[in-house]
Amino acid sequence: MNKGQSDITQSILYSYDINHRIGTIFPDSAILDLQFNIISISHNILEATGFDSNEIKGNSVSILSSTPDFRRKLEDWLMPGYFEDQSIEVRCKNSKMLTYSISGFYMGLIADINGLIVLKFKNQDDIRLVNQELAAKTQELDDFVYASSHSLRGPLATLKGLINLATLTQNQEEIAFLLQQMTTFADKLDDKLHHLIYVAESDKSPLSDTRELSIQSIFLTLSKSIREASVDFPVDFCCPVFDQQQVIEKGQEIFSMLKNLVLFFCQQPKNKENMLVLDIHSGSSATEVMICSKGFLFSDSLIEKIENVNFGYSEILNFPELLNYYATKKIMNKLSGNVQFMLLNEEEVVVLMTVPRVAR
Repeated sequence: MNKGQSDITQSILYSYDINHRIGTIFPDSAILDLQFNIISISHNILEATGFDSNEIKGNSVSILSSTPDFRRKLEDWLMPGYFEDQSIEVRCKNSKMLTYSISGFYMGLIADINGLIVLKFKNQDDIRLVNQELAAKTQELDDFVYASSHSLRGPLATLKGLINLATLTQNQEEIAFLLQQMTTFADKLDDKLHHLIYVAESDKSPLSDTRELSIQSIFLTLSKSIREASVDFPVDFCCPVFDQQQVIEKGQEIFSMLKNLVLFFCQQPKNKENMLVLDIHSGSSATEVMICSKGFLFSDSLIEKIENVNFGYSEILNFPELLNYYATKKIMNKLSGNVQFMLLNEEEVVVLMTVPRVAR
């Protein structure tokens, strides 16, 4: 092979390597030749549309779009050399349609050799969902800041007033009384700050402990927590599950969620006879958990707050007894599951929880 043939061979190999690796350099993209045939396409676009790479590569880019004359539109959009944020309907293999925003450009100097075009894809449905979640989080944070500022200002203003009064008197009995009042309101302020920190930490901390646990170990550890928390009347806690040796996926996380839930029950007013019954079943697609309670007394205002699915930070300040239930819901959200609180009558409550299993 002479030098000229070697250079041509190297050029062909280089061109092949660039064409097939360029898709890994540009995520969320499709790489086209100048005839608008697909050379390379990102894995996440294939996953979203359901196509296999072999079904896409070598075909006209029109295979992805239901837009009439899509190729001609691309040619028009690329007349200046690039374009941005054009909305198109992308066709999936199952005939479902997805809305994407696309931008495109020629590869510059490389295009002079290989004739490549890059199309960048943005899933508009994903963008809308992210924007909705961001708006909800922003609103929740605004409500939290407003509620916390008012909740903290009350005891703080009272504390400052008591300090001011203490500076205006020399009477030792009055000073002792004012100091006692200061201690009371300082404790209230400390309690509210504790709740704020607890909520903030529970909201931002990721679930990292994914150990499996047996139903028996979950039950025994919860039993100890209930005994320690029930300082007024003891709680009869049982778990009538036939196979308590069964291992639960995400066991540590589910245990953390259940511990918050049973502590929530234990903090409520009780009758002299009360009980909690735990039932856990791990199926092929989800872990189902049910807690039945009897003898716990829930106020109408508390039930109203529990039934408000979207209660958030501001409610915790006004209803600190919701703190553990709030933590339960936060953990469940991170597990991508759901929790349902049902009041059967004045003294009987059932809580149903579903935690999806990890796909294998």
